Amino acid sequence: MKIIEGRDLYRIQLKHLHPINEIDFYYKLLIQSFFKMSNTIIALSPESVFETEQERLIKNALEELKEQKPLQYIIGEVQFRNLKLKVNSNVLVPRPETEDLVGWIIEDYINIECSKKLIDFGTGTGCIAISLAKEQPLFETTAIDLDQDIIDLASRNSQENNININYIKHDLTKLESLDLKVDIIVSNPPYITPDEREVMKPNVLDYEPHQALFVPQNDPLLFYRSILDYAHLNLNKKGNIYFEFNPLFLKEMKNLILTYSSYLITERKDIFDKVRMLRLEKQ
Repeated sequence: MKIIEGRDLYRIQLKHLHPINEIDFYYKLLIQSFFKMSNTIIALSPESVFETEQERLIKNALEELKEQKPLQYIIGEVQFRNLKLKVNSNVLVPRPETEDLVGWIIEDYINIECSKKLIDFGTGTGCIAISLAKEQPLFETTAIDLDQDIIDLASRNSQENNININYIKHDLTKLESLDLKVDIIVSNPPYITPDEREVMKPNVLDYEPHQALFVPQNDPLLFYRSILDYAHLNLNKKGNIYFEFNPLFLKEMKNLILTYSSYLITERKDIFDKVRMLRLEKQ
């Protein structure tokens, strides 16, 4: 099969799922990732013929795309800000909104002159912790997650990006046993309620880990409450907390925060004009 024939095959079999420009993007990205071919080579050599093993990989990836498996899981990596990170089915695929959250923190701490201790609760791929540590070397960064396989993946990502992160395996709902004083807390924990399943796309619902997506229907702020309890004892004076959260629960989030009566709250919207991020400044 020639490169151009593979492209046409993708267009035909995926046209009911994606527009042509998106299909072509997926196809080129797969070729680049699998075979280390540049866009230039792909464009100048469309009549080149795949080897047998290459053709098998391309056709297998097509079948996975038809089943709406996320492209990032197929190629095993994702671009996040200026990082390349390994991903697998144990972790969520990082979202653009989370890149914005990282950018907000960097903006706030761009001109610091002394080190700041930072903790990332629910690190997943390590995207938040690694990006922050790379873009602001004065951050002393710790990342927390419950699952050892997730810690191992995040640790590999930090090593491959030459970033030093302190990883701790710990339950986010039992933070009272974690004694670590910090200046900055950041978290993008699970925040989707089960009744939102019906509006979710199959590529998310069928493939991404549910333990990283969903919270109990009757306690959607479970993780935020636990982190705020931790911060009450361990966040240094004038420290900041940065949350990504479910916009449906903005009112409930603010009410919860105000029960601690010691934070100045700042909102930030996502690209859909919904308040999805909060900064809490400890007074």
